[in-house]
Amino acid sequence: MKEKGNSKEASTFMAKVVHVKTWDEFKHLANIHQPNTIAYTMQRAPLSNPPIGLRLVFASKDVQYIFLDVAEGKSLRRTKIPVTARLAGEFCLEEEDIKNFLKTELKRTNLSIISMEALGY
Repeated sequence: MKEKGNSKEASTFMAKVVHVKTWDEFKHLANIHQPNTIAYTMQRAPLSNPPIGLRLVFASKDVQYIFLDVAEGKSLRRTKIPVTARLAGEFCLEEEDIKNFLKTELKRTNLSIISMEALGY
């Protein structure tokens, strides 16, 4: 809250969220904005086969950019990151595959890539 004389004025900040439709566009935006960190989370995608997806997120100033990719066979549809089958019939994406893909595609070895699952998402 900001104090202004004797009255208090609520300060609100609304970040803009941009859902990016293509990998090339997300890559282009990441190259323009040069974020220090990209966060990711694996999520259920019940309409995909296998039912797994990947969400990539980075922020620049007051804009949050989000890219979603879903599985199609043995890899993700847009990024082609491999989907791994586990013994219990579950599917996952390997953390190293995600990190290697992002660092290679964005040509940024110093990019911090963090899992939002570690943050409780």
